[in-house]
Amino acid sequence: MKIRIPDINDNKSFIEGKQSIVLLGANGAGKTRMSVWIDENNPELNVHRISAQKSLDMPEYVSPTELKKAEDRLLYGTTNDNRRWLEKDGKRYNRWGNNPETHMLNDYQPLMEFLMTENFEKSIEYREKHKEGNQEFDNETKLEKIKKIWEKVITHRRLQISAGKIEVESVDGNSDKYNGNAMSDGERAIFHYIAEVVSAKDNSLIIIDEPENHLHNSILERLWNEIEAERQDCVYLYITHNLDFARTRNNTQIVWIKNMIDKQKWDYALLDSNEFSDDLLLEILGNRQGVLFVEGTQDKSIDRKLYSRLFPKYSIMPLEGCASVIQATKAYNKLPMLHYKTIKGIVDRDRRTEEEIGSLLKEKIYVPLVAEIENLFLIPKVIELVAKKQNIENVDDLLVQTKAKTIEFLQEHLEEQSLLFTKKRCQNTINNICNQPTSTIEEYKASLGGVVDIVNPQEEYNKVREELQKIIDDKDYLAALKVINNKGLLPSTNLPNVFGWKKQYYIEYVIRLLESKDSASEELCDIFREYVPVEI
Repeated sequence: MKIRIPDINDNKSFIEGKQSIVLLGANGAGKTRMSVWIDENNPELNVHRISAQKSLDMPEYVSPTELKKAEDRLLYGTTNDNRRWLEKDGKRYNRWGNNPETHMLNDYQPLMEFLMTENFEKSIEYREKHKEGNQEFDNETKLEKIKKIWEKVITHRRLQISAGKIEVESVDGNSDKYNGNAMSDGERAIFHYIAEVVSAKDNSLIIIDEPENHLHNSILERLWNEIEAERQDCVYLYITHNLDFARTRNNTQIVWIKNMIDKQKWDYALLDSNEFSDDLLLEILGNRQGVLFVEGTQDKSIDRKLYSRLFPKYSIMPLEGCASVIQATKAYNKLPMLHYKTIKGIVDRDRRTEEEIGSLLKEKIYVPLVAEIENLFLIPKVIELVAKKQNIENVDDLLVQTKAKTIEFLQEHLEEQSLLFTKKRCQNTINNICNQPTSTIEEYKASLGGVVDIVNPQEEYNKVREELQKIIDDKDYLAALKVINNKGLLPSTNLPNVFGWKKQYYIEYVIRLLESKDSASEELCDIFREYVPVEI
């Protein structure tokens, strides 16, 4: 099937030889409007569009009517002998209320009338053929096809086709039978999707806006796999925000819509299969906001929870570790196709030198003024604000105690912290030597031969230990927060216990304060942003 799509660089463009097409783009990029354009600019194709805004009000009972008129009312919203008018203007004014981009589709009644009429006529044909002695004759109805697919997806229930109505019963027979209009939203949506596609004309382009609506992810892929298998003569154009579903489509063309220029023109690109296999790239493309990569995971990341509140203009995307954040930020900022996107990263300080931090900053990767994210919750102004909220009177005493415990913690872990810094600095030196430009193997061997002479772990250890000891002697609290890499620091200060909480609850409470939408929330955001200096 050859499908006309909007012009690219004022040249006519087509998609051909694909089983499916997926339109991706941020909200407001013009995906639905492009699908309407495709519908209206392929007059030689049978195009059947299912909008995201639709009524799932299934009629309790319908009567059969004349089959051709029933099909017309389903496909075009009305019937008329003038087929040319019907398929263009009639469809636009009647099925889509002359507003195809936003009109709520309300076609369950004509859909059921068409299905029941077709079922009625085929039942008569079946009876007559068998009365004539043709026992081998079979003519599966559209309702029977729908029933077969629906029961593959909803495995614990079955449909019963009766005169003018659909009924539902449990497979085990332990519940009462009920009318189809009493099905759940999800069950009715599944029936509607199947029925719309089964009822489309041969070799149709089926446009489905938000195929995930009302559906659980566990059945989404299975449903559309079954539908596509039933109607292999059709091509499917999906408009979806579900990237996992988009990746499951076979022989598909991804259309990435950046924005709509006017009603006839879009800024968009056709992605190849390699770009489509990049999960993170698709997530960036589908997002209108700037992107901020952080450490952690989707479900267990303090970074994501905190930074999403501090930087609401960014979409926060957690990656497993600092190396992934650095690599992704550098790589995606170099992609020409993302030149208009704001892509940044935040990584923990993790014993980085000022030179390293400066190099990262040039790559739009930012480093907080504390060693790791948990230390942000020990910032004095944060403690003061929480204490005020909890009506703690002796705030100064609390701060003195917290600072003393922090310095004490550094003293107790002096050897551990010194060794960590020593390892990091020695690794940096070795990496610099190994990465020196050389043109022959002899030069490379010679450069490595100098590693033992240049790297002096004991000397580096003594130097680091002296630096850390000075922080302890000076009782420099903020400097201690800048160097201590140990998740045991916060509970060791006994700060959460003062409020009657555990460490995790204290962190969650502070994050909830950021959501409170009052002066305390704004004050807290400003405090944190001082220590996480991201250029907004």
